[in-house]
Amino acid sequence: MTSLYLATTTTTITTAAILPTQCSLYTSINDATRLATAGGGSATDQSLFSSTYTWYRFIGGSGTQIVTSAPNYNQCGTYYSGWYAGTMPTYGNTLSGTVCYVFTNICSYSNMILVTNCGSYYVYGLIYLTTASPARYCTA
Repeated sequence: MTSLYLATTTTTITTAAILPTQCSLYTSINDATRLATAGGGSATDQSLFSSTYTWYRFIGGSGTQIVTSAPNYNQCGTYYSGWYAGTMPTYGNTLSGTVCYVFTNICSYSNMILVTNCGSYYVYGLIYLTTASPARYCTA
């Protein structure tokens, strides 16, 4: 009597989540004066950003993301130093959160932004702060 055994193989296919469009369609900013460790100044984001969300990625000398703790007043090349006070998203997701600007306290002024986690980097849907100037987003 002959026995017949069938060998079976299980294959697991893992696919990466498809990243949102903004992970490949953004404007890069490489500006070391945005670093939270840079001194003060009078630079403002009002001429760079508009009143509608546009996607940006911080690269090179500017660091890679908006700082997530309050810098001092008059840092990163401006008077009102901006920092992200929201939650960072998980891979492939986008969240809205608050950017606070330091003046008389750590959140004297604020505006909403969007943040997308693109895996090894973040992109930001940014607008300019309309209530105070000069103000800008600080990076690390």
